[in-house]
Amino acid sequence: MNAELRAYLYKNLYYNPEVHVPNLRAVQMLEKLFKHYFAAPKQLPPHAQVRGRKLGWHRAVCDYLAGMTDRYAIAEFNRLFGE
Repeated sequence: MNAELRAYLYKNLYYNPEVHVPNLRAVQMLEKLFKHYFAAPKQLPPHAQVRGRKLGWHRAVCDYLAGMTDRYAIAEFNRLFGE
């Protein structure tokens, strides 16, 4: 039953074009945000800058992005890239 469920989910959810295409756009958006903040860490909020100095910039940028809501990430993307 588990294999049937897995096959169903991959066919009808994970790789369904109605879900997959927006997911790919979200991945591209997050990649672009990551590259931006990693290249310009002074644009991170102060708490993320402190984490970057302590834990490294990769970790701090990942944590900052992970803490964003979808709505905030989209707004930030539009603010930074005007897209």
